[in-house]
Amino acid sequence: MDLETVRINYILGLGRSGTTLLLSELGKSKEVVANPESLFLLEFLYLFKSNDLLNHAQIDFFIETIFKLKTGRFVSLKLWKIDKQKLIKEAKSKANIKFIDLIKLVNLNAEVGLKTNNPKVILDKNPPYTMHFEQLLKLDEKSKFIGIYRSYLDNIISRNKYRLDAVNHPYFHALVWCQYNEFLIRKATEYPDLLKLIRYEDLVQNPIENLKGARDFLGISHELKENDSILPIFNLLNELSTSEEKAQFEEMHGKVFKAIDTESIGKKNTFFLDKQLNGIHYICTPISMKLGYPPVSFEKPTAMQRFAISIFKIILNFIELKHRVYFKSNHIIRKSFKYSVKPWLIFTNKS
Repeated sequence: MDLETVRINYILGLGRSGTTLLLSELGKSKEVVANPESLFLLEFLYLFKSNDLLNHAQIDFFIETIFKLKTGRFVSLKLWKIDKQKLIKEAKSKANIKFIDLIKLVNLNAEVGLKTNNPKVILDKNPPYTMHFEQLLKLDEKSKFIGIYRSYLDNIISRNKYRLDAVNHPYFHALVWCQYNEFLIRKATEYPDLLKLIRYEDLVQNPIENLKGARDFLGISHELKENDSILPIFNLLNELSTSEEKAQFEEMHGKVFKAIDTESIGKKNTFFLDKQLNGIHYICTPISMKLGYPPVSFEKPTAMQRFAISIFKIILNFIELKHRVYFKSNHIIRKSFKYSVKPWLIFTNKS
């Protein structure tokens, strides 16, 4: 296969905003390889340039490293069902291989990749990619991105329920929502030809039109695979080891197993206190209005509440700084993160 003809496109957006649903739907396109999410790309994204040629020792280190990573809940490269030895052999079949081509080979050697005839687009999705948009763009300036966003209260309720942030507090979830979506707004303005934004509520209310628009923007086929069972979401569910894991996965991502509907819009099953809800509205309304959502009435929080919000903001900025320092450091320096400033998104090296 000519790897030069295969493009990598990305889905961006804060977790619990519909990124998995969008990956599942766009992954149904006939020429698209859409594997379960994995953060292995971030492990080397800042350490190599796109056209850097990797020798055999670097290939061995790269592949051994990414197979040892556990990058989050339901996120592990073992779920891709890759024949590691076959991958190594193929990567070493040339004297050297470009970094970007090695990324492509990993995706194409997964079960989904091997079952996709004539693959032309790799669709890669993971929420943390959002904050690394510009570095991903350096990897391939021809890449395109779909960003998806969701109303803040629905998102925060869901993130709080599943404890998806470093600090499980409504103010912290609200600040993360603002951080991600303000970044998406800014980058969509700077790169309108490369980044298209979709509102979750619009996607579930009018899926045919919005999916068509996304496929057209990404340049992927409207012809769909004949067998949905090779989609990553089904493989992932089948690979989970315990009934508890499967139950939690189906609860978190159940919408991808049925026709798209509007059931999850306007959730109100929250146990937040009234003052916490008021603080969430105070934090999120300015960005929410920029995204086209209607304004919400709220009272100005007390001085003590505003002080608490400012503390959570400092914590978020510190965590994001650790996160970036980690990925920009080499693997020798990264070992110290295990004992001191381990990043927000935990990479557990099992060696």
